[in-house]
Amino acid sequence: MAGASSTSSDGLAETHRRATRKWIGLLAELPYFAIVVIGIVGVSWTNVLGVPVATYWVTMTPIAALLCVCVGWAHLPRGRTRLDMVAILLGQWAAVLVAMYLIHVSNADGLVTHDALGSILLTLLALGVFISGLDLRTWKLCVAGAFLALAVPFVAWFADAGLFIFLIGVVLIALGLLIWWAAHGRLRTGDLKQ
Repeated sequence: MAGASSTSSDGLAETHRRATRKWIGLLAELPYFAIVVIGIVGVSWTNVLGVPVATYWVTMTPIAALLCVCVGWAHLPRGRTRLDMVAILLGQWAAVLVAMYLIHVSNADGLVTHDALGSILLTLLALGVFISGLDLRTWKLCVAGAFLALAVPFVAWFADAGLFIFLIGVVLIALGLLIWWAAHGRLRTGDLKQ
């Protein structure tokens, strides 16, 4: 009798540990999804609602930088300390932010249209994310940067691309969650067989 209750509590503890690992795994994927969401919301919000693009992108750039630092903290490249990684990423993102500022300031005469300015700033954000992915050797950041870069031509080609890009982003996030869920479901099934 005591052995049966011990086995039952061990099974419950193992189920709890698996569920905890699953949610921790999902939390590890959140920075990538958040970067894509920043891009989707930015393109949609500035395009559809006519919000000032410079304000949005300059505000979101430090958030994207922080998300990249979080990814780097979890996936530290070999031969680097965390302090080195943070310093390099902050330097890269400071350069992106300065470039955004210089583009915004150089447009004081209004020679660049609202839409073109948004495309330029989104391109810089995409480049920052992509370079962070290369530096950290994290393919998921590279994919997030590539998605943001692909959003630029859609914005330029279609005046109302915000909704279209939003839908593509939702599909990408859903696919990412589905792949994550399937991988963890396979692990769970594999754990039960052992």
